[in-house]
Amino acid sequence: MPIPQLRTRAEATDYQETSRSADVVAFIDTLVGQTKLAKRVDFGQSGEGQPLISLVISDRNCFTPELAQKQKKIIVMVEANIHAGEVEGKETLLGLARDLTLTPLGKKLLDKLCLVFVPNFNPDGNDRISPGNRALDLKNLEGQVNPPGGVGTRYTGEGWNLNRDNMKQEAPETRSLAKLYQAWWPHLFVDCHTTDGSIHAFDLTFDIPHGNAELFHLSRDYNRELAERVSAAVKKKHGFDSFWYGNFLKEGDPRSGWHTYPALPRFGSHYRGLLGRLDVLLETYSYIDFPRRCAVIRAWVLELIRDAARYAKDYRTATSFEESAIIARGKSPDVKDLVGINYGVPHRNAEGALVFDYPAYVLGKDIATINSFDEASIEGRRYPGKRRKAYKSPHYRTFVPTHAVSTPSAYLVPASLAARLEGHGIHFEKLATAQRFQVDSYRIARREQTFSPDVAANVPAPGENEVPLSQKPKPVRFETILTVAAERSEREFPAGTLKVPTDQRTGTLATYLLEPHSDDGFCRWQFLDDSLTVGELYPIHRVVEATRAPLKVE
Repeated sequence: MPIPQLRTRAEATDYQETSRSADVVAFIDTLVGQTKLAKRVDFGQSGEGQPLISLVISDRNCFTPELAQKQKKIIVMVEANIHAGEVEGKETLLGLARDLTLTPLGKKLLDKLCLVFVPNFNPDGNDRISPGNRALDLKNLEGQVNPPGGVGTRYTGEGWNLNRDNMKQEAPETRSLAKLYQAWWPHLFVDCHTTDGSIHAFDLTFDIPHGNAELFHLSRDYNRELAERVSAAVKKKHGFDSFWYGNFLKEGDPRSGWHTYPALPRFGSHYRGLLGRLDVLLETYSYIDFPRRCAVIRAWVLELIRDAARYAKDYRTATSFEESAIIARGKSPDVKDLVGINYGVPHRNAEGALVFDYPAYVLGKDIATINSFDEASIEGRRYPGKRRKAYKSPHYRTFVPTHAVSTPSAYLVPASLAARLEGHGIHFEKLATAQRFQVDSYRIARREQTFSPDVAANVPAPGENEVPLSQKPKPVRFETILTVAAERSEREFPAGTLKVPTDQRTGTLATYLLEPHSDDGFCRWQFLDDSLTVGELYPIHRVVEATRAPLKVE
């Protein structure tokens, strides 16, 4: 088949429609039949039984993590359509895969890189297409300029928001992607989205992992540097304007501040940041038209790939340093090295329910220059506005934990959590016999529950429109909040108890998942509810040291 005939559904319909999941499968299968530079690798099934497909692109038959490591290639994984109403990443990855393999575009790149594309991570939501999904509503600053044929839904067919599922892993799609990520262990992950929100004049906003910036200082500094470097390349080579992700602190007031999103690791970028890896979040602006959104995200993905090839040594240095640092913190725990595990500020709403804010702060004189429009256009929520204008504004993108802990050498964990630990690639051993340890434990003083917004939803029937966030869909998922007090003791733990060492590449993630104060851990997501009793001990313990039974006196 000649190259011009291999087109995405968006290309074939002049961007009037987006690809169905069957179109994605057909495109990938056709492409791999035409080139030796690409291979289809399925990595699971969706909640409704559709295949989850990755497309591996490289030369020298480098289609496995083992070969990529042997050939010393930088691994770049790109995910799209996690929210299946945000479809331009899906279309772009298909077209870019074609061009990297069937044209000279990838000639100087694939020798240094192994690319793993996941173009349709949410196939079930993708196929619930309706023109009313994500309908443009500037009054409420939501929705987008849709292709006339419509788009899919934010949630999966089972109702999960996959970009809030990284810590709890309730969706089969999330669990499958986690295994794929652990197998490939990419140096750089790119997550393709579309965002609405405040009126500005950028084509795309981008971000990197937040939270624990001091702990991961080398990779975070380099991650910021590479994102800004690529933003400049996209402007110079493709003409698109980009800036750090955010919204006005006070809507309608462009000088009030530019505020990024919460540092919760339920969001994929922050989750991967806990692993010390490089990560870039891409958010095309939903108020520009669909063809332009496809063009800008293509420019960004292409320039990120080029950047990874050009600076391969630096990518490898940054990620290797952080992986070694994580392992070292577990081998030689230092009480001064604190892991931020909670960034929430609690308060009560008008009904007395417990709710949380997750504020960012301005570090020093961190100033954002926001390209936008005249004040009347911003206040009137008109896009595009009458007159372009730039504003200097405080940049709220630094997070301060409300609770932080040191990394223990290990945790002692109930056997019931074995599968959940395995889902995150966290290694553990089972105690073969009862054993005594000196431990730091937590006594539960209070237990409450809070609603968890935009995590799960009731799914509309195929053909029906999803409920916009501004209409406050019915609460579906909740979180458990504990108040605890620490105490130290020597205790015996039975055979079968899981001992989770922290001197592993997932050691910092384990700390975030297992602590009772964590805003995104196993306790918070109600996986321990059956073993939580006020007045009793929290069932996970921090190891201070192993102890031996006293010698018998003859």
